[in-house]
Amino acid sequence: MEKGFCDVIISIETNQKTSDGDNKIELQTDGKLFFGGGKYYINYEESEITGFEDSSTSIKAEGDTVTMTRRGRFRTKMKFEVGEKNLSYYDTLYGTIGMLVETERIENALTPQGGRLEIDYSLDYDNTGLVKNFLRVDVRRKQNEYN
Repeated sequence: MEKGFCDVIISIETNQKTSDGDNKIELQTDGKLFFGGGKYYINYEESEITGFEDSSTSIKAEGDTVTMTRRGRFRTKMKFEVGEKNLSYYDTLYGTIGMLVETERIENALTPQGGRLEIDYSLDYDNTGLVKNFLRVDVRRKQNEYN
């Protein structure tokens, strides 16, 4: 696989199902797609829409394993592996929350031209019960040239 990066437009959809109903967020932002060695990195700056302003996010996809790392004002690290349970943390305005991430499905259709990443997973915040989540990240190149 070749190595490189390109400027991309990233469309993100999240849906969280709780006993109070669905909480759906959709946004579009500019970012970068880095690729090489069988790995893809999607990098972008967060905004007020997500509630994580002053933070940047990097999503690393390597086969059936995805790691999301948020740096800056709101730090988070989550690892997704189908059939696995991983401990993660989530910084909020009120402190750090521990959580267990249980991944049910990963669909990684990323290529150097862009593509899609989908994850179905459940979160258990400090043993308060499972919350079902869906994440879809669509990536498309801004231009046809590699950088």
